[in-house]
Amino acid sequence: MAIASELFPFQIEALDKLRSFCKKAKRDYEDDGENTIITLAAPTGAGKTIIMSGLIEKILCGDENNKSERNSIFIWLSDDPELNEQSMHKVERETRFKLPINSLEIIREDSFDKAELDDGKIYFLNIQKLSKSSNLTKKGDGRDYTIWQTLQSTIENKGHRLYFIIDEAHRGTSKASETKQANSIMQKFIFGSPEDELSKMPIVIGMSATVDRFTELIKDSGSTTRSWAIDAEKVKDSGLLKDELEISYPGDNQMQRGMAILKYATREWMEKCKHWEYYCKKEHEPMVYPVMVIQVENGRGDKISETNLDECLKTVEEELGRSLYQGEVAHSFGDPKTDININGLKVPYVEPSRIEESHKVRIVFFKESLSTGWDCPRAETMMSFRTANDYTYIAQLMGRMVRTPLHRRIEGDESLNNVHLFLPNYNSENVQRVIDALSSKDGEGIPSNIKKKPVDNSDEQELHVAEDKKEVFNWLNDLQLKTYVFNRFKVNNYLTSLFNLAYLAANTQGCDPDAAVRVSKQICKMIFDYIAGLKAEGTYNNNVRDIKQFILTESKMEYLTENKLKDASNLVLELTDYDIEREFARADSKLKNVGQRYIRDNYDEEDPMKPKVEVILFVQSEECMAELDKYAKATFYQYKHDYRKYLSKFSESVKSKYDKYTREGEIVSDHSWKLPNTIYLSKGEELFEKHLFVNNEGKALFPLNGWESDVIIEAENDPTVVCWLRNQHMKQWALCLTYTMNEKKHPFYPDFLIVRKDGQGGYLLDIVEPHKKDEDNVPKAKAMAKYAEEAEGNVERFEMTRMYGNKMYRLDFANPAISHHLPDATKYDDDYLDELFKKYGKGT
Repeated sequence: MAIASELFPFQIEALDKLRSFCKKAKRDYEDDGENTIITLAAPTGAGKTIIMSGLIEKILCGDENNKSERNSIFIWLSDDPELNEQSMHKVERETRFKLPINSLEIIREDSFDKAELDDGKIYFLNIQKLSKSSNLTKKGDGRDYTIWQTLQSTIENKGHRLYFIIDEAHRGTSKASETKQANSIMQKFIFGSPEDELSKMPIVIGMSATVDRFTELIKDSGSTTRSWAIDAEKVKDSGLLKDELEISYPGDNQMQRGMAILKYATREWMEKCKHWEYYCKKEHEPMVYPVMVIQVENGRGDKISETNLDECLKTVEEELGRSLYQGEVAHSFGDPKTDININGLKVPYVEPSRIEESHKVRIVFFKESLSTGWDCPRAETMMSFRTANDYTYIAQLMGRMVRTPLHRRIEGDESLNNVHLFLPNYNSENVQRVIDALSSKDGEGIPSNIKKKPVDNSDEQELHVAEDKKEVFNWLNDLQLKTYVFNRFKVNNYLTSLFNLAYLAANTQGCDPDAAVRVSKQICKMIFDYIAGLKAEGTYNNNVRDIKQFILTESKMEYLTENKLKDASNLVLELTDYDIEREFARADSKLKNVGQRYIRDNYDEEDPMKPKVEVILFVQSEECMAELDKYAKATFYQYKHDYRKYLSKFSESVKSKYDKYTREGEIVSDHSWKLPNTIYLSKGEELFEKHLFVNNEGKALFPLNGWESDVIIEAENDPTVVCWLRNQHMKQWALCLTYTMNEKKHPFYPDFLIVRKDGQGGYLLDIVEPHKKDEDNVPKAKAMAKYAEEAEGNVERFEMTRMYGNKMYRLDFANPAISHHLPDATKYDDDYLDELFKKYGKGT
């Protein structure tokens, strides 16, 4: 069973903004008949459907700040029938168990006929059904109302609670004429359509990865506009998108060699299959079956494609070393939508939206039909035989392939965080056009890093753990050194982060089964103590009365006389149980459902509403909520400290959740460092044999500068050195420290980790940072000393090295005899550091 997605902080932020915008829009329309258009700019992978589903749920069901509006009506417009189906299924999944049964409906040509839309319903409609030839736009044959009449009647009678959602709002936005008339079906809802006797929609929400054209269009609409844009970097940080999109091409002035590149692409895809199989089995994750998509040319006449499909399949099978079985290969050609024969294999047609769930399908042939209505995160490799003129099709497709299969970044294998595109008919200039289309505001707006490289001319090398160093690899990971992550956003609601962490601890075997229960009980105690305090003060009854009673003021005004109110009188009314239930639901949501436990523990048979009123009293007290936030913050940090090492040694899924929840609590968060099995590093010409990660030949090639090279050559020649690691700046897996400069924290990636034998069958870790004179030297030295002190003996040496003439000097800041001098250094006094090097540095 599909389950609703857990929202990321940037999604929660967008959802809250949209709810606020809709509240204002509803009020403006009720008060003044003022129309509003809201835009949501959501980069590829941001989960705009998830956010919009959350908005619908908040409006229909209510939340902690707003009452439910069960009679609201939603129309979801898309430009593709298949996208309609896909959107409805996603909304159904995200709002599971929250909305009434049968509240979602696709408007169909053959059966839809209503005077106006029903309350509390979410309707899905696509533009094709609104053309002049569509049955929906005509009367007769048993149809009493056109769709335009249905919509107009709904606007007139229910306009203040009618929300019109436009999916992919950038489409159909060619500029309206000077008379501000709509020149596309979508624009009829923005400007109105006199031809169809349709008023413009009261509240419109347009969402897209690229809203610039839509924003330009609505300037002429006469409606109030409000907008929210999701930061692409926050989406990237979330792990919802692949880190990197790699584009390979044959290079300039080379003859076409499509099948040779397809062979190479197949090899890459096979490697991805092996990596995913190993990772999923090791981490006990649902198996990911990578798909290779092969985009072919259009056909002419009766020919399906100008690309030789038989030769394509033959090439794949030759590299694979076996024949493909029926069902492993599918096609998504728009024509024909039937089985076809490729190289003697029966290849069925599969709708693009069904590819992701068809796990048996491993190879997909297509032309242009995959760019809309298709999400297939397991599509990891793409080969395109299209020409340079088709770069927009390719860009659109890649926008659907950058999502991560497990909805998170894979820490254990860097190769699983990228998607690879092969373009045999492109040169460097044409590849740049694809990149521009992928990155531009008018294109897909993909925030992933995009790299282009000629085939067989990689500037990076894929490295795996050396066979003879796996014991060292495991030892390093078992150290669980602290590494720091710099986050671009912070969630201030510590109670949410606390419960997320507590439930994770409770549900992880052997961690802390009572973690969440303890938090709930403590909050219940806080409520109980607050109520006991009110009773002791003698103010409890008055406070309860203030909750349960309210004053209704009645005033009179004489008709057609003075425009003044007079003879005002007040009536004291009491809330019904229904009113209290609704107010309690809002209060309980702020307490993350702890109120339910309080009711259970303090149930009163004579007055069942009593504990609910007490929960409302607690939440309405600013002082109580401030104390709750203080408790949540302190306990969050305590749990974070207590569980870091335990949860980080479990599966990557558990560690990933721990990292996510703790990151949401602060801008700079500490985590347990863990190396992946596969990494990518820049390739150079210097050959090294003791690196922890090596290529298939058991070696690694690096570009090191003079000082760095001196450090590593010395390490390679030292018989006590087992191996070393290039700790690459800004890599997700790299060990990161923090240093403070100009009263701000900065990330710091020491260049090398060196592992030595300890002489007793174990290992010692040295961290080495070759560093020239710079203003950040003293802050970094202090950070090194502090880190070494907090590492609890796991770091033997933490050295900064510097060359004086032809001689290298080392300062070991893990040595207290040296580090105790650092507090005497002023902020950026590198001369003082120079003196320390000359006085205490070890020369080699």
